[in-house]
Amino acid sequence: MIKRVCTICALAIAALSVTGMAVAADSSGQNNNTQQLMKTYRSDAQQLKQIHDKTVKSNPQLAKEQQQFQDQVKSAIKKQGYDIKQGQKHMQAMAKKLQSGNLSDKQRKQVMQNFQQERQKMVKARNAALSQPDVQKSGQKLEHDTITAMKKQNPKTPQLISEMKSVRGKLQQQQQSSAGSNSNS
Repeated sequence: MIKRVCTICALAIAALSVTGMAVAADSSGQNNNTQQLMKTYRSDAQQLKQIHDKTVKSNPQLAKEQQQFQDQVKSAIKKQGYDIKQGQKHMQAMAKKLQSGNLSDKQRKQVMQNFQQERQKMVKARNAALSQPDVQKSGQKLEHDTITAMKKQNPKTPQLISEMKSVRGKLQQQQQSSAGSNSNS
């Protein structure tokens, strides 16, 4: 449940969230452009993920550093007073209830509200943990070490990262301009 705090992972994960941007695109030529940008973004994200996975697999020290960072974040979350395992169990139980289809509308609404509250607690504790200077320092070192190792694994890494950042910026601009034109309608 703990997300790695590195540019590569953040970009790859962001590729999943970009899907919502397509919905915001209007029906003009912008829609095809948005779809092409999303296709490029996902392709780059997939390539980076493959490079990342291969790099970690071939670099036991980096894998160890990632695990140590995850453990450090989990410990910091626990110090925030949040029990990750209990929270995950609670969220899984609520998700099963929602998927069962045996709930009235009122019950479904309440379970969804509880699920969102639990998720917010988890995010709040994680964000507080990640804002601690020692955790930030470890995260920055891990990010640097990961990117350096990925560059050695595949020299195309910096180009992919740069392209993804550029495409993400273009998608966000399209989303903002589309949202602006929709609010003027």
